Amino acid sequence: MLRPGWTDVKPGVVLLALALGALAGCATLRDTPVGVPSGATSTVPDPELQQRYAELLTRLQSTDATALADLESFSAAHPDLAGPLLTLGLARARAGDEAAAADCFQRATRVCSSCGPAWNELGVLGRRQGRFGDAEQAYLRAIELQPDYAPAYYNLAVLYELYLPRPELALQNYERYLQVGGEEGASADVEKWVADLRRRVGATAKTARTEGTP
Repeated sequence: MLRPGWTDVKPGVVLLALALGALAGCATLRDTPVGVPSGATSTVPDPELQQRYAELLTRLQSTDATALADLESFSAAHPDLAGPLLTLGLARARAGDEAAAADCFQRATRVCSSCGPAWNELGVLGRRQGRFGDAEQAYLRAIELQPDYAPAYYNLAVLYELYLPRPELALQNYERYLQVGGEEGASADVEKWVADLRRRVGATAKTARTEGTP
């Protein structure tokens, strides 16, 4: 069964999730599933700046034709803010411009050196482009920076289950995703996948023992 990455499933929710908390030096928030993970920002954003960014996100959600250009101007005026870069990258990815999306995500990793969402999105791009090793390393980097960042565990589990494949590692990462708090409504599906993988991994181990494999 296909397990699309979170940002493949809910791009609109992703953009809404990038409000306010992402405005400071680090985009310390969950992109999808929605939620705000732990992580300190290096500066306290100006309330007026927060409001302007929130308004831009609302306009993006309403498909305002000029919102993206205005967001680009906002980001250019505040290049030290990772949130707008991450949002721009997601918008570019949705539009099919993966090169521009990757550039935005990479710039976000330089602005924010201690948060996971931009690395997670680089992993999503790598997986879409068939660069599975790069995707793996990007997801692992996201997890290293934010050990409670659920989407990276989910996306890494999908990668291990369907693309590499390494079912034992897929199982570990789905289980970790559930432990750190996956999105409400999605956990039931993941629990089914976990049960299926446990059977598969168990059957493989049993066969190996029967055949005398160490």
